[in-house]
Amino acid sequence: MLSRFISDNTPTFTKHIGLLFLVVVLVNLFFRVFYLEYSSYWYDEIISIKAASEDFGHIKHVSEWDNNPPFYYYCLSVWIKLWNDSEFASRFLSVLFTAIGGGVLFVFANQYFNRNTAIVASLFYLSNNFIYAYSHEARAYALVVLLVLLSSYLFFKLKNDLSWKNTVLLGLCNFFLIYTHYIVGLVLVFQWLFVLIWFYKPWIKKYLISTLLVVVLVLLRFSKKQWLLIIGFNKPESKFWLQKSDVELLHKTLSEFFFQSSFIFPFLLVIVVGLVLFFKLKNQEKLQVYLYSFLVGIASIVILYFMGKRVSIFLDRYLIFCLPFIFILIAATLTLFRYNIVIMILVLAFSIYSILQIDFKTEKSMNYREAVAYLKENTTSNDLIIVKTKDMQPLFSYYYEKNYLKEKRKQLQQKNIEFCNSWEDLSVNVDDFERVIVVDSFYELNPFETDFVKQLSSSNKLISTNTQFKGIRITEYHKLE
Repeated sequence: MLSRFISDNTPTFTKHIGLLFLVVVLVNLFFRVFYLEYSSYWYDEIISIKAASEDFGHIKHVSEWDNNPPFYYYCLSVWIKLWNDSEFASRFLSVLFTAIGGGVLFVFANQYFNRNTAIVASLFYLSNNFIYAYSHEARAYALVVLLVLLSSYLFFKLKNDLSWKNTVLLGLCNFFLIYTHYIVGLVLVFQWLFVLIWFYKPWIKKYLISTLLVVVLVLLRFSKKQWLLIIGFNKPESKFWLQKSDVELLHKTLSEFFFQSSFIFPFLLVIVVGLVLFFKLKNQEKLQVYLYSFLVGIASIVILYFMGKRVSIFLDRYLIFCLPFIFILIAATLTLFRYNIVIMILVLAFSIYSILQIDFKTEKSMNYREAVAYLKENTTSNDLIIVKTKDMQPLFSYYYEKNYLKEKRKQLQQKNIEFCNSWEDLSVNVDDFERVIVVDSFYELNPFETDFVKQLSSSNKLISTNTQFKGIRITEYHKLE
C-alpha cells in the first residue's frame, strides 16, 4: 500500500513541474479575480492604503501605530504607484500573492509527498472560503501565507542542498516573514526545533548562518518603537478587535479552517491517522515534512490558543498561515491509501461543494462607498456632517474627495465636515447649522458616545436613524425651534 506512495514523487523542480506551477497560479488568479471591487474598503483596508500612500521613508513609522511590521505596506506602495489605489488594483496584489502561494503549495507537496497529495492540497486551497476571503483583502494576510510556504520550501531545500544560495534565500525569506507579521515568527521557532531534534550538523551550521542574517536585518530595520510593541504587544487589557481566546472562538476558527463545523472532527481524525501511518513509513524525509506541517498547521493553533488565554493575540486571520499545512496533512494522509482514483473523485466532489459555499463577493463589514455617495447626494454645504471617530477620516475622505490619499491630503476641503471622538473635539458651533448629520461606526465601542448624544440632543431634535449601509449608522438631527 505504501510502496507506490513512496516512489510516486518528483524530487527536483523540472520544467514539467514549473509548467504545473504556472497552471496552478493561473487557475487561482482566474478563480479569485471576480468581484474584487464589489465591496468598498473597510477600516482595516484603508489603513493599508493610507500607509502605502505615504512617502517610502515614512511607511515604517506608520506601521508602528498599526501594530504590524511594514513589509506589506512597502509592497503595496510600489504596487499602487504602478497602477492606482482603487479597490480592484490594491486587492489584486493579494490575489496575486494567494495565487503564487497556491503554486508554491503544489510544488512543496509534490516534491516531498507525491503528485496526488499536491493535487488534493491544491483543491482544498482553491475551495476554502477563508483563503478566498483574505485573497480579496488589501491586508498582509495573503503575503504571510506565501512567505510561510516559501520559507518552508527553502527550509527543506537547504537540508538537501547546503549551498550559500539557499542559505541566503532562506534568511531573506524569514526576515521578510517577520517583517510582515510578528506572530509568524513562531515558524522560525519550529524550524530551529527541527534542526536541533534531527541534529544534522551541516544543516545546523547553515541554518545558524541563515538565522544570523535574519538577526542582522532585524537589528538594521526594526525601530525602537517596534521592539517596544513586540514586548508589550496587545496587553491583556486590550478590548478592541482582539479578545481573549475561549472555546467558542476556537470552534469558530476551526470551522473556518476545516470548511464548516461538521468537518472538524473527521479531518482531525484523518490527521491523527496520518501521524500514526507516517511513523510506520520507512521514509525519514516524508515523516519530517509531515511533522513539520503538523507543527505549523496544528501546533500553532494550540500554542496561540493557550497564549491567547493571557494575551489577546488569538484571531482567526492571524492564523491563516496554518491553513496550507492543514491541507497538506489531510491530503498526504488521504493519498496514502489504495484506490486513489476514488479519493480523488471524492475530493473533487467535496471541492465543488465547498466552492458553491464561497461568498465570492466577500462583503466587508462597512460600506462607506455607498454611504458617502448618499451623503453627497442628500446634503448641502449648509448641513454639518460629523463623522465619528477620527480614525474614520481616511476611509470617509477617500470616497468623498477624489485622490485624497494619493495626494497626501491631511484634511478635506469641505468646511462643514468634522471628525471627532468626543463632543470636546468639535471645532465648530453646532448651533450654527439647521441640520446635523452624524455618521457612526464602532459607536458601541466609543466611550464618549453617551455624552456626545446627550450634548447634541440638548439643542437638536433627532429626526431619523439610517442603518441601510452596512456597519454605518447615519443619524439626522434638526435644530430645535
